[in-house]
This record gives sequence, structure tokens and C-alpha cells, in this order.
Amino acid sequence: MKRLSIILALLLFLSVIASCGDKQSADYKAVDTTTDSSSTTDAETEAPFGDDLPNDLDFKGEKVRVLIFENGNNPSDGWCNYIDMDESNGDILNDSAVQRNMEVETRLNIEIECIEVGVVTDRVAKSVTAGEDAYDVAIPFSNDVVTKLITSNMLYDVSSLPYVDLSKPYYSKDSYETFAINGKHYLFAGAYTYPLYSTVSWLFNKDEWENRGLDDAYNTVYDGKWTLDYVDTIIKDTYIDLDGDGKKNDKDFYGFTSVIPYMLSYIYYGCGLKGVSLESDGFIFDYGDERASRVMDKIIALSNHPDTYYYKSGWESFFAGNSLMLLYGSSLMYLRQLEFDFGMLPMPKFDETQDDYVSYMCGGITFVPSTIQRPELVGAAVEALFSSSGRYMVDAFIMNYAEQKVLRDDHSITMFRLINTNVKYDFTYISPSKKIEANTLLNKVISERQNILASEWAKIQESVEAEFAEFYENYCKG
Repeated sequence: MKRLSIILALLLFLSVIASCGDKQSADYKAVDTTTDSSSTTDAETEAPFGDDLPNDLDFKGEKVRVLIFENGNNPSDGWCNYIDMDESNGDILNDSAVQRNMEVETRLNIEIECIEVGVVTDRVAKSVTAGEDAYDVAIPFSNDVVTKLITSNMLYDVSSLPYVDLSKPYYSKDSYETFAINGKHYLFAGAYTYPLYSTVSWLFNKDEWENRGLDDAYNTVYDGKWTLDYVDTIIKDTYIDLDGDGKKNDKDFYGFTSVIPYMLSYIYYGCGLKGVSLESDGFIFDYGDERASRVMDKIIALSNHPDTYYYKSGWESFFAGNSLMLLYGSSLMYLRQLEFDFGMLPMPKFDETQDDYVSYMCGGITFVPSTIQRPELVGAAVEALFSSSGRYMVDAFIMNYAEQKVLRDDHSITMFRLINTNVKYDFTYISPSKKIEANTLLNKVISERQNILASEWAKIQESVEAEFAEFYENYCKG
């Protein structure tokens, strides 16, 4: 039954996001100008771009200013979002972005301008405070905290912009639903930021895996048995003192490596927990729940396992072939550097009773500053950029880049698609309390290497709940 549910989830994903081979999904079907008009369906004739924008929009060559973090438009950087590429060069992502922008610019008679800055949120706060209409769309880096922008009324409710329809498939439903506040949507993500839309994954060294005679990793996932307890059994007794100095260091071999503490906090969400959730009558927290304590027990056990090691500077051990598994949260681009055969897996479940594999997501967030003076232009541009990205960038990223240039086998491709069927954002990204903001509480517990979640939450619960109650009263209550 679990294997069947995974297969059904994948079929759903393929029908919504991208289909196999040379086909494209109906939602993202590119316009083929060479097609005989007599073979075009009525639906394609009525909405050839996949959205509901009027056909007669003309903004007289006005600029749409897209603000992004430093190197966010640099194709040599792993976090390039391909906002404004100069010309085609044969690279699939670059050329798809060029095609998208040409289509949008021609369709709306606009010019797209990309502006790179150090910290996007700081730049937006400064410009809005000064009353400037300086930027139309902003894309911060994944670890930027945008709470102040919301509490200071610096962001525009994108769902109220003319032409924007968040129900369309080229927007991420979990993003705008997670961050919805009193029916307003200040933060959203989707196809336009698709290169950033790479969630946390679990990698394994296939050669080392096979050398140890371990059960097929992919079948373990298909059978619903890829759990934290299973991970614990796999990494047991994998440590090897490669340099022979009798001390554990970054030159040795380990069963599991990652960056601590912040990466391990993502396992919390992979186990189906949320930290904080906005309900109809207020916020609820799960830090004090019995399940949260059990989840943290397993996370702490993993962090303290004698066969694990953590690198403050990155992913060196796995990339050097010196670890069996890696919890990875960086760009897919860097995986092309690996000189050995690797596989990709989803985040492990808490146990076999957990229904689905869940992947943590924090990238690709987009917002619109509140000081924009041309809402009709901005709304049309957002809708066109996201819909065209859905038809050009999604297939380019999934099928042509991730599946043909990064991943090494068909099962990893299936895993990549499975990972992206159930991604979850978390509300602590915009927490009004710095005590839990951006996983602060979870990271503190993990850094202590002991399960003190319940006691640490008890220390701050009253003040956090008070801060959230005030936030709810001022911003969330209808």
C-alpha cells in the first residue's frame, strides 16, 4: 500500500509539473509558432500562454525592476535564478530564461531589469522607508528574514494585484498558504524562481553503499521503510580512521555527514512537524508535544552518533568520497563536481507509520514592495513571468538539467520528483519572535547535543505565545 501511494503521488506530480521524455504537461506547454493553426485546440487558442492575461496589454516599454541577492543573476554561481540573461549560449537554463523573457517583454511591451544587491530585505526596507518606488519584484536569499517587512507594512498583498491568480499551477500552493495572513499573501514562490526551488535532499555514495552489501536504497524508499531508525542501522560501524592518527577528524570516513546545527533542524519538518501553524483562531505550536520530543530524540541521536561528523564549512567529506551519506541543502549545480557515482533520496520519515516523505523548503520566496506605483504593470508582469517560467524553466530545470546533467540514474530521477511532490515551508521564516525565528529554537537544542526541547520551550513559551498573540491581533485577525 505504501509503495502504491508513492507511485500515485509521483503520477500526480508528473501530471502537474512535468511529464517524462519529450512531452510537456498541459499546464506548461510551450507555444509552438510553427504549428498549423488548424490543429490548435480551442483551449490553446483562447489561452496560449497558460494564464488569463488580456491579449491587448501594452505598457509602452516601461521597465520591470527585479531585485535579487548578489550573484542571483550570475550563471557561474550555484544559486543563479536567471532573471535577465543577455543572449542565448547553448546552456538549457540560460536559453530557456532568454526565451521566457523575450516572450514576456514582447507580449507586455516591457523591459525586464535585474538589480543585484547584498541583502535584499535591507534594501527594500530602506527604499520603502524613504517612500521610494524603486523595485517591483524582490527575491531574497533563502536565509533572509522578512518579518520586519510584514510588520512594518512594507509588502504588497500580491493576491490583490490586478491579473495575479495564485490558484494557477505555476505558483507554489504551500508557499502562499503557509505565509497567508488574514487572507493576504505577501510571500509566494513558484516557477519563476525554479532554479532556487531545490529542496533539501539526502545523498548517498553508491559505490560505498554497494561495497557494504546494503539493501537497495531505492527499494527501501518505495517500500516506505526509509526512516530515521533505518538510517541509524545503516551508519553503524562505518567510521574508518583513514589517516591512522587515532583521532576523528575531517580526513576520516564516516557514515553520515552534514553541516550542523542548522541542517539537522530540517529533519524536524521531514518528520511531519511544523513548529508553528496559523489556524483560524490563532497560532499553535508543536514544540511541547510528545511527538516533537520523540523526533528530537532521534535527531540528537543522529547528531551524537559515533559514525557521524559535521563540517562548519560545507560538504567536503562527502564530495571527497569520505562519507556514506550526506544531508544536502545546496545547489544541484555543485553535484556535477562529484567524481563518484551518487544517488538521491528523500528525507527519512520518523517511522513507517508516517504517511508521506516530506521535504523542507525555504528557497524561492518572492515579494512585492508596498510602494509600487504601477500595480497593473506589476501584476501583469508577475503573472506573465510565472506562467512563462512554468512553460519554459520547469521542464528545462527538471528534465534537461537535473535529470540529464546532475542525477546519475533513473531511480534518482524518480526520487527527485518524489521529493518535490511534498515540499513544506515553515512559518518561523516570518516569526514575530526572535526566540524561534528561522528555526532558532531547534538549532539551539541541536547545538547542545541533548534533547532539551521541552525545557527550552517551557522557558520561552509564555513570551513567544504573547508575541504571536499580539501579531495575530494586529495582522491576522479578520
